Amino acid sequence: MKTYPPTPPLAAKPAFRLMRINPLLPLGEFFRQLGLLWLTMVVLAVGLTQIKDYPFSKNLAYSLCISTSIFLLSRLLGGLRGSTRMNWKIAVIAIPAGTAVGVFLAALATGTDLPRLFAEHPNQLVLTLVISLIFGTGFTYYFYSREAMAEAAAALREDALAHAAYEKQLAEANLRLLQAQIEPHFLFNTLSNILSLIRSEPQKAERMLEDLTDYLRVSLQRTRTDQVTLGDELMLLRAYLGIQQVRMGARLSYSIDVPAELNKLRLPPLIIQPLAENAVRHGLEPRAQGGWITVKARLSGEKLDIEIADTGAGMSEVAVPGIGLSNVRARLQALYADRAQFLMQPNQPHGLKIRLVIPIDRPAQPAV
Repeated sequence: MKTYPPTPPLAAKPAFRLMRINPLLPLGEFFRQLGLLWLTMVVLAVGLTQIKDYPFSKNLAYSLCISTSIFLLSRLLGGLRGSTRMNWKIAVIAIPAGTAVGVFLAALATGTDLPRLFAEHPNQLVLTLVISLIFGTGFTYYFYSREAMAEAAAALREDALAHAAYEKQLAEANLRLLQAQIEPHFLFNTLSNILSLIRSEPQKAERMLEDLTDYLRVSLQRTRTDQVTLGDELMLLRAYLGIQQVRMGARLSYSIDVPAELNKLRLPPLIIQPLAENAVRHGLEPRAQGGWITVKARLSGEKLDIEIADTGAGMSEVAVPGIGLSNVRARLQALYADRAQFLMQPNQPHGLKIRLVIPIDRPAQPAV
């Protein structure tokens, strides 16, 4: 039998990293992200100038100062924390604090009398805070998700070069990579929809923002754990489908049929929501009339039987399933090998039906 040398210990992470916040984020990447942020802010300033009676130069100054303050403060807090993984505590501190600092700096740069401005235009403060919340949350989440994916990918490459003793660690890192693979188009499309609804349909904008907040909170929490409860997974699913229902209107209907006693069962995170997202994007959206999504779960012995069915386009040439299906299949294979099943078949009269059968991890019973 072939033998391998002892596994070298992993290098310890420094407790404080200020000048080098993330070894996977070189200076070029830092400025690339900052450039993308500034370019978006220029576009935002142009849009605000079209809908508000306010000079472009001042819109641009406020947009750049606020976004840059939030970006740099997030980086600083991440460095102090010793990790670039997204954390809701960082966002809660960085977004309002960065907004306040940015408003102050922009006022200095433009010679604006802030008390007078907000006295004459009271809605200005509310609009500034809403826009900062939307874009600050979106960009912070987007950048940190990209870095989480980069860290996981780097871990895969490093472990693959070591030797076969790292195989288990490679599988775990691969699962982390798949968990962190969040579709940025969904996030930015949702933020854009909220921004467009703020003035015309504020109630819909508020509902979509609440669903997005729930979605982000649950999804960020689960990126730091290997297992969640079925109830948590359904909470994420409802938040996602709620956002899509506001966006698509009567074209999207859904039902979730899961007995309450199954909510405490544990399963890997991001197993159900990617399949529902695939059904929306590749099944219902291509059809003018939209359709239904039905989610069911039942307990069969020591396995959980989950079914996600839609009445969309199905497995046609027009609707080709996205990466969500392959990701879920790969994760189930890495976690359970042949102990889990991933089945796809046409739904009747049209659409796609996906069935997952996975071993369950029952919660520990309290001591009597």
